[in-house]
Amino acid sequence: MERSTPLAAVLAWLVPGLGHWYLGYRDRAIVFFVAITVTFWGGVALGGVRSTVNAGENGPWLAAQLCAGPQTFAALMWGKSLPRPSANSQSYDRYEASYPASDISVVYAGIAGLLNLLVIIDALARSEAPPRSEGARSPPSGARA
Repeated sequence: MERSTPLAAVLAWLVPGLGHWYLGYRDRAIVFFVAITVTFWGGVALGGVRSTVNAGENGPWLAAQLCAGPQTFAALMWGKSLPRPSANSQSYDRYEASYPASDISVVYAGIAGLLNLLVIIDALARSEAPPRSEGARSPPSGARA
């Protein structure tokens, strides 16, 4: 099967681990998907969707979060669609967190994006390498054939 390097990278960005799934590394794909997705949405749950994915307040972190793929756009649109308390209201906005939870959540989601960037790079490298089974090991450098 001919493997497409650009397709592996795009799939890895669309869904964390999907590029590895496409390349045949099923176990890795599942681990990457779970680790990155739980980290991203765990950050959103910790800090609230408005505090975590916010272009106005967290610009550089949003750039890192975008590496996590379309789930960042989904969280951004979700946060913008939620009702806000009126300006003269004293009610608490349950979709925003206060310090330190808001800062921690931004870092969690950003780290998830940066981890996915590494996964994308790994998928690119694996798509260009000659195919081999995932469990196969190369012989030690000093071993004789």
